[in-house]
Amino acid sequence: MKKFTLTAAILFTAATFVSCSTDSEGMDSIDDTSALVNGPKVTLFTGSNTSGKINMFDMTDRKNITNKSFKSASTDGNGIHYDPINDCLFEASRSERNVLVFENLNNNESGAALAPSIMSDVQVENPRDIAISGDRIVVSSDATGPRDSNKFYVYESTSNSVRLVNVYETGNQHWGIFLAGNTLYAAIDNSGRIAVYNDFFSKPSGELTADDQITIEGAQSLRGITYDEVEDQLFLADVRNPLDDSDGAIHTIKNFSVIYSGLEAYGTISEVNTVSGAESMLGNPVDLEYDNIGKVLYTAERATNGGMALAFDMNTTGNMKPMMQQSVSGISSIYLNVE
Repeated sequence: MKKFTLTAAILFTAATFVSCSTDSEGMDSIDDTSALVNGPKVTLFTGSNTSGKINMFDMTDRKNITNKSFKSASTDGNGIHYDPINDCLFEASRSERNVLVFENLNNNESGAALAPSIMSDVQVENPRDIAISGDRIVVSSDATGPRDSNKFYVYESTSNSVRLVNVYETGNQHWGIFLAGNTLYAAIDNSGRIAVYNDFFSKPSGELTADDQITIEGAQSLRGITYDEVEDQLFLADVRNPLDDSDGAIHTIKNFSVIYSGLEAYGTISEVNTVSGAESMLGNPVDLEYDNIGKVLYTAERATNGGMALAFDMNTTGNMKPMMQQSVSGISSIYLNVE
């Protein structure tokens, strides 16, 4: 047995933001009769690994979606995070091999070219995702060749810098990551497993071995991962066969903390709800974000029609049609801000 770490207090810490001082995509289709008009403001940020664009979709009224689009300094982005308190956006860039920080985002007009005000002091090779907890920025990095290794880069964000503090080498090919205080959860690509790294920030640089791995029944090749503490739900994006543009899936595990707390080490979770099938438009989903107020799950679908942001009503499962379809060329990452 193991002690589960996703407490409300820890998740609040994981959700705190790092100080920053420290052309529109086409609107496609909406099949939604429950759009929130008088609720909180909902903004979906999207990054791309082909177009160099960063989009800010106002999803507050899903029947009247608006967008501000910016030209990033990165032409190949993988992983974004927005800080609403300081109005800045972090982007992990494969083309720049760096963590870029864009300040005063809302002061820019749609179509503006963004120049980073801060860049990390040490480059990161082949980044796949970014996660932030307090003043720490974690970037998952894929091996660039047979002599390279998969890594986690950890940076400290200050008022005027993003400074490397640790580099961890891991034998797992990680993609999506999320932080729960001092614990890192990471999807393992080309597998149906997620890895758990306890006391992550306490470890010295060097080789890092996962403290646990969880097999998700029915999953094949996990890319995206996100967790909602309020509803205790874990969401996973599964590309299954990356060469098949129509076999993707989203897996949901309800009561995740309860299930995981009772699971033996290296165990399997079989209580899984899955969305997949032709109606879902899921081919290669790579990132996920959940709105627990609107009960909507957003996903970055990389393969279908060259890239789409899709939204699903998570009260249903199976071969379900998205409630929103939004063309986003080369979409590689998303971040949801609800306020």
